[in-house]
This record gives sequence, structure tokens and C-alpha cells, in this order.
Amino acid sequence: MKKSYLFGILVLFTLGIVADSVLAADQFINCRKFGSSVKIKIDGDPSDWPIASFGDPATLPDIDPAEQFTGPASTNALDPMALKTGDHFVWNIKKVLINSGSGQTASDAWGPNDFAATTYIGWDDTGMYVLNVVTDSTIGWYNGQADRDTSNSPAYTNDGIELWFDNADDKLPPNINTDPSSDEDLQLDVDIDDAVSKEEFGEVLTQSNGNPLEINMFRTALNTDDDAENAILAKIIHVAKLDSKAAGSHTSYVQEIFLPWKVFPKFESTHPIGFNLNWMNWDATQFVLMRWDQADESEVEYFRDMHFTSDQPLGATDINDWSLF
Repeated sequence: MKKSYLFGILVLFTLGIVADSVLAADQFINCRKFGSSVKIKIDGDPSDWPIASFGDPATLPDIDPAEQFTGPASTNALDPMALKTGDHFVWNIKKVLINSGSGQTASDAWGPNDFAATTYIGWDDTGMYVLNVVTDSTIGWYNGQADRDTSNSPAYTNDGIELWFDNADDKLPPNINTDPSSDEDLQLDVDIDDAVSKEEFGEVLTQSNGNPLEINMFRTALNTDDDAENAILAKIIHVAKLDSKAAGSHTSYVQEIFLPWKVFPKFESTHPIGFNLNWMNWDATQFVLMRWDQADESEVEYFRDMHFTSDQPLGATDINDWSLF
């Protein structure tokens, strides 16, 4: 009996190790390959995305309200096992770490009546695609950062999305804000300024360095404001499309972004990368960053692993669907 009891304990212990290993291996952002019949055109129209093929979103547990607006990593971010594997991202005010820098509290943070977003991802042999579908109660040039500027000189709406990459997936350097020396780790901001400035001013405004106003790299050795940086940004295709409402009355927008493989060092589908995203919203002089990974966005050590998988293609037709014949 004693030997049998010890054997049972050993079996349970071994199964526990195996279960933990399986669980640990299953904690990732699943960027699924598109089926061969899916062809995405970057035009701001999401109708060519196989939305119905997506499964559950990648999510972290709800944040303790006391951790909001504090800046450092949440308790959930510190726990590498907390992530629920998923293939896209859904904004949830209970799950994003909010930073506004404008004296807000969790009680008056942007709620479901002010903001909502779903961000889809996918890839093919040419690169990675991002679709960001946003509802925003206030959209417009002078509702963003630019509302502090009474002239037509370039500023920013700061409405859009931030994409964060750890392309070596080594979680180093720990913070690319304090150590922006790596060309493998970067922040890419993509705003809706191209669509808004074209509608309100009749032209797409640009930065002083000639880059489009709505796209920029920060906190990276690649951010050099020179021809090399411009050449990188020129390879990234992006389109923002506002809803059909009149100027000044928009309440939603769509962003589509295409990132070709190797546009950044070690940005390839052949290995996992570290990834994070922030949704950005600036309304009535108040800028809000909503951090999906529940940590300071420049802290690379808390980025989650993204795997580029092909075993469940997005939009692929099931060979057992006999209704096709």
C-alpha cells in the first residue's frame, strides 16, 4: 500500500509538471495565417477580412482598480501564466491599464459609451496585417492634440494605435524608453491623421522631416529622422477610413496596416516575437493610452509572445463542407 501510495503521488506530481508545461506553452498571441483564397487589400474596407474565422481574443484577467493610472506593470502583467491565448484583441475597460497624465481616475476613465476597439491580426507569405476597428465618441483634428494649435500647422490627433515589437523575443533591453539602442525593439505609432487632415484641410499633412504625420517610429535605434528611416516607413502600407458621417460628426474609424517581413530587423514569421499594443485616444485635451498588456508600454520584459501559426488558416474552407458540391 505504501509503495502504491508513493507511486500515486509521483504520478500526480509528474502530471502536474506536464500540465504546467502544456499550459505554459499555450500562453501566446496566436497570429494565424490567412487561407490561400484570402487576399487582403489595404484600403480601409474590412469586408475582405474573414472576421467570422477568428476565435477568442487574447486576454489578461481584470485589473485591480487600485492599479489603474499608476504606470508600472499590473499584477497580471507580472504573471506570465495569466494570458489566455487568442487570435485578436478586444478593448475592455476592465482589462486595459490606463494612463492619461491628465488627472483622471478610474471612475471617469473612457467607458463603453466613449470608446471601443477590436484589433484583428493575420499574416501571409508577404507580411503581417493589422485591422483596427474603433468606435470613438469624439473624432476630429481639433478634438485631438491639435486642438491646442489654432493654426493649420502640423500637430497630431493622437487617435489610433501603437504597435510594440520585440522582434528577437528576448525581452531585452528591459525598457526601450530608457535604453532605445536596439534596432530589434521598437514602437510604431499609426494615427488617423491622414484621413482627418485630408477631410478638414483638403491635404495630408506631413512632419518637418517629410514623413507622413500619421506614422512614426519611436524609442528605437531605427528612429533616426534620416533617409534610412524614411525608407522603412515607406514600406509600411496603412490606410485610415472614417465613417460616412459629416466632418465633425464622426464616431468610428477603421485602420488597416501592412508590415512586410523583414521591414524591421528579425521581423519574420519563422519565429515568435514579443508584441504589445496600445489603443490611443485624445479627446478635449486629454490623452489616454490604453495598454493591452497591462504594463508600461516601453517595458519590453512584459511583452507577450506572438506566434505565427498556419495550422488553422483564417478563412480557409473546410474540406468537409459538402454544401460546396
